Amino acid sequence: MAAVYYDLSEQFLASGVKFKYYGIARTVMEVGYELAVSGADVRFVIFSPAHERFFEVNPRIGSLSPTGILDPGLPRAATPKRMRYSFPTQSRLRDAIYPAVQWTVRKMNLKRWRNVPEGMVKEVDLDGQILVSLGRPKIMADYLTVMDKAGVKIRLNPLLHDMFPLYGSDHVRQGTFTRNFLHDNKIVIRHAERLLSNSEFTKAEIERFSALGHLPALPPIVAIPLSHEMRPTDEPIVQTGPTEPYLLGVGTMTGRKNLECVLNAMVYLRVTGRPVPVFVLAGAHRKRTEAYIKGPGLSSIRSRIHFALNPNQAELCKLYENALALVIPSRMEGWGLPLGEALWMGTPALASNAPVLKEVGGDLAEYFDPDDPTALADKIDKLQSDPEGYSALKTRLAAARPRLRPWKDVAQDILAATETTNEAGAKVH
Repeated sequence: MAAVYYDLSEQFLASGVKFKYYGIARTVMEVGYELAVSGADVRFVIFSPAHERFFEVNPRIGSLSPTGILDPGLPRAATPKRMRYSFPTQSRLRDAIYPAVQWTVRKMNLKRWRNVPEGMVKEVDLDGQILVSLGRPKIMADYLTVMDKAGVKIRLNPLLHDMFPLYGSDHVRQGTFTRNFLHDNKIVIRHAERLLSNSEFTKAEIERFSALGHLPALPPIVAIPLSHEMRPTDEPIVQTGPTEPYLLGVGTMTGRKNLECVLNAMVYLRVTGRPVPVFVLAGAHRKRTEAYIKGPGLSSIRSRIHFALNPNQAELCKLYENALALVIPSRMEGWGLPLGEALWMGTPALASNAPVLKEVGGDLAEYFDPDDPTALADKIDKLQSDPEGYSALKTRLAAARPRLRPWKDVAQDILAATETTNEAGAKVH
C-alpha cells in the first residue's frame, strides 16, 4: 500500500487557544494521534500559504504536545494569517485590489515562517498522492485552488462534517458565510476521489443536497462515524466544576445549539418549586451567549450559571466525570462529540431527539423534544429526585463502555477507505 498523507493544516492555521479544542480540530488531532501510533505508512503535512506549497512535518504526540494529543510540531509564532484564494462571486473592486493585499499577507506569513527552525520540515510534492483531510472545507478549497494553478493533482479523500449553512428553502438570498461555505464544498467535492462523512446522518444530507442540485455530483461516499472516546491527557487541571451537583453543557450556545431550551427548563424548575442545579457552560467565550444570559426572564436562575472557559482536555474530562449529567439540546449536529464523550465517561446524558444524536447515543442517552423545555425540566428533576434510578443508570453506562467506539476504530476505518482508494488508483494507472 502506498503512503497516505494526513493533513494537519487545520491545526496549523487555527492553533490559537480559542479553537484548539473545538470539534473539527479535536477530530483532526485524535485521528492523527491514532494514525501516528498505528504503524501504517502515514506521513503528516501542512499547507503553507506563505509558500503556497505543502511541507511534511513531524507532529508532537501525547505529553510532548501542548494539546496532550497531537499537533504539527511547529512554533505557534509561525501560524500564518489566512486569506481566501477564490470567491463564489465576482467583484471588480475586490478583484482589482485583492492581489496586492494577498501579496502583503504572503510577505507577513513568510516573516512568521522564519520562526520555523531550519530542517524541521521538508517540502513535499503531493502530485498523484493520497491526501486525507478532516479539516474545514475552506482550508481545503484554498490549497486545491493553488494546486490547480500549479498543475498538481492530489488524490483527495476529505471528510465532511456537516451541511448546516445550506439549511433553509431560499438558496438565492444567501449570506456571505453560506455562499462561501457552498463554494468551498463544491471545490472539495469536485476534487475528491472519495468522500468521507462523520455520520450516516451527514452522508444522507450530503446526498440530499446533491440530489437537490445545491452540490455537485458526488464521488463514492463512505460514512465513518466519529468516536465516543474521551482521551485522558497530562495537561494541568486549573478549572474544576462546582462541588454541588451540576449539569454540563459543552459548546452550548443560542440558536442551533439551543442553549435557550436548557435555561428555560431551569426557569421552569424554579417556577414549579423544584431544585435548580448549577449549569456549567464549557467552551469558548461567546458574546452572544453572555448577552442572552444577561437578558430578561433569566434573573431567577442567572446565579446558577457558571462558565468554564476554554477548558483543556484534562479539565473537560473532570467536568464530565463529576457532572450530574450532560445536556445537549442541539436541533442538529454533524455527530455530537460531547454526547459520545459523556457516555464514555459514564456520565448520564440528556440529548435532544435530533436523528444524529440518536445515532451517537443509541439506547444509552435520554432524549427530549428540543422545543419543549418542560420535558427537559422533568428529566432533570428525575435525575435529582431518584437516587436509586440514577445509580442504576450509572451502572448501566459503566457496563456499556466496551461497546462504545474508540478513536482507533475511526482511524482504522479511514485507512480502510484509503486502501480501497489505493486499489482503485492502481487499476486506473
